Amino acid sequence: MKSWLVAVLTALTLISTAPSALSQDRVGDDGCGSLAPGECQVAGLRAQFGLGETQDLVRALMLFEDACAQGDSFACTEAGVAYATGFGTTIEPELARAFYQKGCTADRHALCRDHGLSYLDPNSPARHFPKALTILSEACWVGSVEGCQQLASVNARAENGKAPLIGQIDAIRFFKEACILGSIEACVAGSTMIDESPALSLFNHVRVLMLDLACEPANPERATNPATQAACALREAAAQTG
Repeated sequence: MKSWLVAVLTALTLISTAPSALSQDRVGDDGCGSLAPGECQVAGLRAQFGLGETQDLVRALMLFEDACAQGDSFACTEAGVAYATGFGTTIEPELARAFYQKGCTADRHALCRDHGLSYLDPNSPARHFPKALTILSEACWVGSVEGCQQLASVNARAENGKAPLIGQIDAIRFFKEACILGSIEACVAGSTMIDESPALSLFNHVRVLMLDLACEPANPERATNPATQAACALREAAAQTG
């Protein structure tokens, strides 16, 4: 398990099972007070989920914003999620974007991915599917192949709360993004899903793009991966008949 994911899960476990070490008199009325940024971020999580204290989404966001201003990227992403989803505030896409640009950046895409994955963990005391998908989306768009693949799989299995066909349509864009980022597995999975569903024929151009990327001569998996070999054989057969 990734070190960042371990850290996130450990923090969430501690804040839910141990008495709060973050004395209320150390938290300011309008921010973190004397808390260090990391402590303030944990205080925000406690307030957001009502772990060991009364749930207070407004206070949680205030703490995340202040911790973010002090350099805690985890808190920046949490504030972004709040403004993107209306979790304790009004939905403000531009403000959400501003916080994401501080917390979920290209050079920290792996951290952002693990932040999202932590909310999918069934053992987490703060499991939260919508937050997980929101953060993983941001990780995907800034370059996390695994973030894109996780989202594609969740949507393809219709685990996003939408109808199966809508889930597959959502999955296509994440398979495509992971494919473009270099995942041959995503190229093959996405193209196969489109090929196997007549309802997705509108996306055949995406299927062709993904197969082109998967079947490039320089791709070593063409000779070693049976799934890739089968997909490329179908592509070549279609090209010959077309």
